[in-house]
Amino acid sequence: MDKYILQDITKDDAIDLFSLKGSKLMDLYSVANKVREKYCGNELYTCTISNAKCGICEENCKFCAQSSHYNTKIEAYGLKTVEELTKELDIAVEIGSENFGIVTSGSTININSIEFEKLKEFYKENNKKNIKSCASIGYLTYEAAISLKESGLTRYHNNLQTSVESYRDIVATTHSINDRINSIKNAKKAGLKVCSGGIIGMGETDRDLVSMAFTLKELDVDCIPINILNPIKGTPFENYNIESIERILKMIAIYRLILKDKNIKITAGRESILKDFMGMAFMCGANSLMIGGYLTIKGRSIEEDKKLVNDIKKMWGI
Repeated sequence: MDKYILQDITKDDAIDLFSLKGSKLMDLYSVANKVREKYCGNELYTCTISNAKCGICEENCKFCAQSSHYNTKIEAYGLKTVEELTKELDIAVEIGSENFGIVTSGSTININSIEFEKLKEFYKENNKKNIKSCASIGYLTYEAAISLKESGLTRYHNNLQTSVESYRDIVATTHSINDRINSIKNAKKAGLKVCSGGIIGMGETDRDLVSMAFTLKELDVDCIPINILNPIKGTPFENYNIESIERILKMIAIYRLILKDKNIKITAGRESILKDFMGMAFMCGANSLMIGGYLTIKGRSIEEDKKLVNDIKKMWGI
């Protein structure tokens, strides 16, 4: 197992690691933690997002409460004002987040739209503050990426969600995973950092999880958020069983072996599903977390997350 600290792991070996049990599983966690320490150091990163535009999305992603294809009874609203977003960013600065992300529903925000101009205004007004900006606004052209970067944007987010091979069966049929991949490539070409990961618990195979990790490695993304499916009433996944803690922690550890020097971020589901095992995620490879809540799911209090961050740092010896 220690060989993976220095050498790359193959897809087949990564898939085999999902079958580990008992003390061998603990060996996996230990090696993943060593890889994190060697390639990323003992830095713990945090980010905060704003649900800046909610609902009435034309895409049919099966996990999503914001899709207009499903009746999830969420409150829909248009893009928040620059003043509202600035207030939320200032709060993110106060609580110590390194990144603040604007997340909008819908397939994209057109470069010629009023909404796009509003985003540019927001980034221009806030690009001197002590926090990095992120945009999760759907599909992104190269021209849009350049325009946002010139306005102060530093990072773009678009999750792959699952493997290229199974995307249409697991996630959505109204668009292709290549739309997401091309957007990531456009962002990278424009010189933006990229945040992209996926969801565990949608009925995917271990092979799907490994395939997604290797695609993310090929795309050279900078940060990989790992979401844990929390089945939402009204979506096609509403009756899915909650993913096991064992498989979630295995995924985190195996992703660390594959994506050695990248940030692995634990996001939605960590509180409600990992529960008492939340700290374990940061002893088997994770080095980043989202604080301050998610999109349609409420997170923990800032005070609780600050204590978690301090506890993790103590475990890491910092």
